[in-house]
Amino acid sequence: MRGTAAYRLVYFFPQVLSVVIIAVVWQQVYHPNAGLINAALKPLGIDGPSWLGDPRTAFWCVLAVMVWANVGFYVVLFGAAMQAIPRDIYEAVLLDGASRLVTLRRITIPLLWDTVQVAWIYLAIAALDGFILVQLMTNGGPNFSSDVIGLRMYNTAFASETKFGYASAIGVVMFFLTLSVAVLALRASRRERIEFS
Repeated sequence: MRGTAAYRLVYFFPQVLSVVIIAVVWQQVYHPNAGLINAALKPLGIDGPSWLGDPRTAFWCVLAVMVWANVGFYVVLFGAAMQAIPRDIYEAVLLDGASRLVTLRRITIPLLWDTVQVAWIYLAIAALDGFILVQLMTNGGPNFSSDVIGLRMYNTAFASETKFGYASAIGVVMFFLTLSVAVLALRASRRERIEFS
């Protein structure tokens, strides 16, 4: 595909940035008065909400930033895995008259299955974490609508409650939850290994 390197660079760019910078920049983008989104909506006659101050939108705004910040990793991961598949296989399938959908389902996905397993585990761990981004953007608010386990553990131990034993229990639960998700992802995605030479 033409321009693949440029696309990869654009998608991977957020991975180069610090999570703190990403959080601060997107806080400004979502700002209710001087933010980029509400400034773009104003000429259309739409009064944008307080994106991070409304319990209905805060979680989705933080989730959108997490996706934007992490998608580059998966683009590079799957791009590298796809480049490792020999072109001869695709040429043979093309000569046999297989459609793109059949090629994706029968050739590409089975050959990328190890990468899919790794991606699921990284995704599960990232979904359970998100501590820094959530703390800097919303601190779990409003009304705990964007709270995550890591932030709850931190706030329990250090911020307001100073209950170190309770925070330790949350940490242990988080560890076993992450471990369980990783094991379930590996078992659910277990397949016979396909090798090519």
